[in-house]
Amino acid sequence: MASEREEYHRFSIKINEYLSATMLGLEMNVENYDHKEIWNCIMGEKVKIRGFPFEGKARQAISGMIVSDEMETTITYNSTMNHHRINFTISHELIHYLYHFNQKTPYFYDTTHTLATYDPASLVELQANVGAAAILLPDPVFIHVLKQGEKPADISKKFGISEVALKLRLIQTMQAEFNASYEAAQSTSFKILHQFGHTGRQLMQDLGINLEQKIAEINPFYEALCLNT
Repeated sequence: MASEREEYHRFSIKINEYLSATMLGLEMNVENYDHKEIWNCIMGEKVKIRGFPFEGKARQAISGMIVSDEMETTITYNSTMNHHRINFTISHELIHYLYHFNQKTPYFYDTTHTLATYDPASLVELQANVGAAAILLPDPVFIHVLKQGEKPADISKKFGISEVALKLRLIQTMQAEFNASYEAAQSTSFKILHQFGHTGRQLMQDLGINLEQKIAEINPFYEALCLNT
């Protein structure tokens, strides 16, 4: 069985190539990215999104689900969650729709646990989480904001992704792309997020430059997304 790091890297390449091609088709680039345009493109006329205020134990347990019947395919998210988690949940369910949904598996039900799973033994959930993070911040856009040295709080606000999710993205990227140990990746991400004015900004920019060298070689759409920016 592939390790978490190997599967993260493999699926990240796959979903980012899809997202990059879709961005070009929608005339988006690294400066005008909008994840809701990607949502709309994936959904077309076939998928509807609805919020629902789950009650009792379900409110604490359920993050979202995707279900298909003879009428439509519906993504339902827990409307009591904060907007960062709602964005991640919808993106997670859309990855299920793109890659895992079929007649044998016409539904997925996700909890706070599955939205934090990166265990290769739960392959579809690992892929859905990697894909959700990529929808909110595709690699070319991620590299752009890193190289620009944008403040983490501004990245969070601009792209609707929590700083906790941003930290995880930084750690996983350093582990998958540069074979960094968890301890080293954790230390660097802490400095980027919490010592931004001291050493964090320079570390962020250096990471962006080094990551660009790797992604530009494997993503055939990368250069086109960065033109005229």
